[in-house]
Amino acid sequence: MISKKDIQRFKKIISSVDKPVLSVYCNVNPADPDNFGRAWHGRLKNTLKSMDELKVNLKKGKTFYDELIVFIDQLIVGARTLALFAWVNDKNELEVEHFELQVELPVVDLVRGRVETHFGKPYVLPILYAFDEFYRVGVVHVYGSKWRFYEAFLNEIEEITETFAEITPDEWKEFNEYAQIIESGVLEERTFNDKLKFKDRQKARIQTFSHKLYVRLAQMVEKSVLDLGLDRLILMGNDWEVKLFENHLNRHIRELIIGYVSNPLDTENPSSKDVLERIAPVLREAEEREEMQLIADAQSPKGVCGLQNVLEAIQMARLQVLILPWDLHAKVYKCKDEMIFANPEEAQELDPSYEEVELKKEVFLLAAQYATRIEFVDGAMKEKLYNELQGIAGIVRW
Repeated sequence: MISKKDIQRFKKIISSVDKPVLSVYCNVNPADPDNFGRAWHGRLKNTLKSMDELKVNLKKGKTFYDELIVFIDQLIVGARTLALFAWVNDKNELEVEHFELQVELPVVDLVRGRVETHFGKPYVLPILYAFDEFYRVGVVHVYGSKWRFYEAFLNEIEEITETFAEITPDEWKEFNEYAQIIESGVLEERTFNDKLKFKDRQKARIQTFSHKLYVRLAQMVEKSVLDLGLDRLILMGNDWEVKLFENHLNRHIRELIIGYVSNPLDTENPSSKDVLERIAPVLREAEEREEMQLIADAQSPKGVCGLQNVLEAIQMARLQVLILPWDLHAKVYKCKDEMIFANPEEAQELDPSYEEVELKKEVFLLAAQYATRIEFVDGAMKEKLYNELQGIAGIVRW
């Protein structure tokens, strides 16, 4: 899984490159029929072979293209999208950075096996958007004899074994005894006499111990959430255990919780695949709720829609949030002073030498320049954006 350190390292490297960079986005999804038998490999090679910029000779006599193909030939991918960046360093040697992503990226059109390539200024904005805007999610598996903590990001998941590492097997065993007492003695029978069972010395001791352990576990989860920079939290397990633990979390951490899921099939040794599949619907529902709210806000008095209105608002620094379809295809007209217009007539008045450009190539820098947050919508909300808001919308600051 891609860590925050990986992202920070990549940003540092790519921002320091002062040579032209080859940027490549390729659909490598093995589940896609168009990629049967690694068909993506042939398409990618053919695309790169047609680029004159890659015919330059490097230090060892091979061309940029030849050395890059050696690198690509060694890739064994099981992801959906390959993002690759290559350039020639000061020693006339090839350098390559690449990521294998289990998600599709916004504004990158890879349908029907298409390969998207750019040569020149690094075209890293789609992947940086994914790195910065996709949520990092923590998953706490609340289970009597052994708790687990996971980090999920970009449709990948990894167990963070350090979270509960200091809890000993004996402590887990004693804690599990307490969980069994609660489940069988209070929650099922629900009688006053059953509650009295807790008054004997043995069970009172376990209860006191377990309360302290709950507090420790909550502190451990809070530490992992902060250390990993997580944006959301999902609790997994029996409903009563999950809710009991939730009460021990501080308010800030509780506010990150977006849902609850049931125990995995194998509670003792759950597979990462099972955990990921269980949390996927919760993540989709949370995203859909947020997208619905964005569209509702864009349709309110504080919203604007249509390419011309949105471009005017953003370049007047009025736009707080820019709402775009996942498959952005709009063309715009850019002048030498960097002003961007929705139609050529307006651009002509300011600069007769304006150029037609793809909005997806400009929109990230444009938004950053005016401190505007970008949000992409897909599925039903994307159709609503096209049908009711002219394909692009925003929420204004004032």
